[in-house]
Amino acid sequence: MNTDQLKNPLEIWVKEDLFLPKSSLIPLLMHTTPPDTKPVPGFGNSLQESWNLLHESLKGVVTVRQFKNLEDAGSLVVTPHALQDYIEPGLFNSACQLYRKAVASGRTPIIFPGGIEYRARPGEIVFATSGYRDRSTATEISTPAWLYDLGAKVSTIPKPSLPTVGFVGATQYPGRVNQLLENLPKSDIILRSLAGNPWFNRTAYLGARLPVARAFRKHTLKETLKSPELKTDFIERNVHYFLQSKEYKDRARNEYIENLEKNAYILCMRGSENFSYRLYEVMSAGRIPIIIDTNMRLPELESMNWEDFSVIVPYLEVGKIGKIVAGFHDRLSDDDFAEVCRKSRAAFEELLPHNFIFKFVKYLQTHQTVLHSLPESQS
Repeated sequence: MNTDQLKNPLEIWVKEDLFLPKSSLIPLLMHTTPPDTKPVPGFGNSLQESWNLLHESLKGVVTVRQFKNLEDAGSLVVTPHALQDYIEPGLFNSACQLYRKAVASGRTPIIFPGGIEYRARPGEIVFATSGYRDRSTATEISTPAWLYDLGAKVSTIPKPSLPTVGFVGATQYPGRVNQLLENLPKSDIILRSLAGNPWFNRTAYLGARLPVARAFRKHTLKETLKSPELKTDFIERNVHYFLQSKEYKDRARNEYIENLEKNAYILCMRGSENFSYRLYEVMSAGRIPIIIDTNMRLPELESMNWEDFSVIVPYLEVGKIGKIVAGFHDRLSDDDFAEVCRKSRAAFEELLPHNFIFKFVKYLQTHQTVLHSLPESQS
């Protein structure tokens, strides 16, 4: 997007006592700190170059003001970090109170929940990775889940005769409680319903959501394995990747990338929240994601539709996954297949931070203009 199309500058107001020294800033504040030059262990610069481009892109576009008391703030109020970052230091309620007070005062809070389930309230603008297609009266904009760019690690692949479907990921948790939950009888109908239910997932504690999400993953893998139309290549794990040793991470990551390298299609399912980091890594590698759609609200694309490069399987139709994927695959010539893979990578590039950020800025500038045009009694 051309930054010349934007009305400069966007003015946002940040509560000064909610800065956390060890947490990443929200994207709208990235330009207030020096670019990061420290490689991520095992990944090199990965998405780092894009984040550093974001530093430059926002200069002169977003003006940041700090406030101590809300009455001194302007119309758009933000916390400097994602909402999830305030859980561990015990400031989650303080951040939520700021949002409520901002709405009550006629201001608009801008919220980045991070990787948590958050129900947007009327008067808030929420940029969320985890969202649902519900009829909320609040404004929720779906954002990508940025993690790693695998484009340099995975080469192109020709169209296989049968759709080759890969997956590497956790489908269960260790521990006695989880083992008990794993062995309890479950109704597939109830399981599928809960996996895409906004009320359950936004209300239930993480400990209740995780067994449902993992059981739904296992159910999806089972249905995929039963499909004679597909050639499957699955590696199931029972540990959380980011909590393991460096040696484990290196080995597991190599297996994950090899799985991407070998397979044309990759299953992308929700985890504890209603989004998938895997989806964006699959796109970065130029592979075709099979999105198990649990009422996901996907980020808006300007140059194409999600259906142009991905297979979208409604979560209540997982039992038909073989026919759905095979139908998509059989319609593609060799050249069409290559084009779909190219579009997958192109969509990833459109959603990179330094490109996607201007959707935030443009939307907020429009919103700020509306606020400023209201009579004082309404704003």
